[in-house]
Amino acid sequence: MRTYSGLIIILIAVSTTISGCANLGVLSEGRNEMAQSPITERPSGQADPGRIVWHDLVTHDIQSAGRFYQQLFGWEIKYQDRYAVVRNHGKLIAGMLQIDPPQGKTRDGVWIPTVSVEDVDAAADRVTANGGSIRKGPLDMMRRGRAVLISDPQGADLVMLRSKDGDPVEAETAVGDWLWDEIWTQDPAKTGAFYKAVLGYQELVAGEKYGVFVTGDEWRSGMRHVDDDIKHRLWVPVVRVADPEKTAERVEALGGVVWITPDEAPRKGETALIGDPTGALLLIQRWPPRVQEGGA
Repeated sequence: MRTYSGLIIILIAVSTTISGCANLGVLSEGRNEMAQSPITERPSGQADPGRIVWHDLVTHDIQSAGRFYQQLFGWEIKYQDRYAVVRNHGKLIAGMLQIDPPQGKTRDGVWIPTVSVEDVDAAADRVTANGGSIRKGPLDMMRRGRAVLISDPQGADLVMLRSKDGDPVEAETAVGDWLWDEIWTQDPAKTGAFYKAVLGYQELVAGEKYGVFVTGDEWRSGMRHVDDDIKHRLWVPVVRVADPEKTAERVEALGGVVWITPDEAPRKGETALIGDPTGALLLIQRWPPRVQEGGA
């Protein structure tokens, strides 16, 4: 995410009524379309270690998910058998991977972010040395680059990638683009230490319930401390929207769930927590936030 002057992370209260979701990690085995899909059509030629450069939705039903996001955000979806490529206003932003659902489960989709690293194999070694695990890889993914799927010590999945032609050129975040990502954890001390060691983040600016990973003058991602009785330990992405209230109003009509409405968020009207029809969580947020009465 680009560094913004006066950046304010809008915090929300996490509901304990949300059901647990499973981490569904598959990288490229049997998924040729995924490996052949680059993460950008405007490569920089360079790696930008620590920046989240891509997102993949892993789900049992990419068609239902695709219709939801197409109507909610206006995303353009191109289906390639079991993999779909997602564009926002023509710009590549994500993929959707179809997998077979576990026995008896139908709503356990999850968004898995991809973070840029300089050396995938060295980063994978740091994962296991710091209490994480390797789910798949490292492996070469044709047009995408060299990648490894990992789980952090709390069980949250993440892909680390050295992209083949370089990371996407950074651009201003448009409405419908990814604005931010945050890791939800029950053990912020362990999680913070893990990502600093593995991804080389120089600093974790931490508050009581929220922290921000920083490299140089770049804010890379957030870390949210969730309660022990919440089953979620995962990365949750944030999409920029023009009007959270109007966007949230359309979610349930499109088959999704609004877990926390904009009115329930501490800063009224600025953000909401939603789930798509396959159960994947994401936040929607207005950016920049509205100026409140009195200049707050």
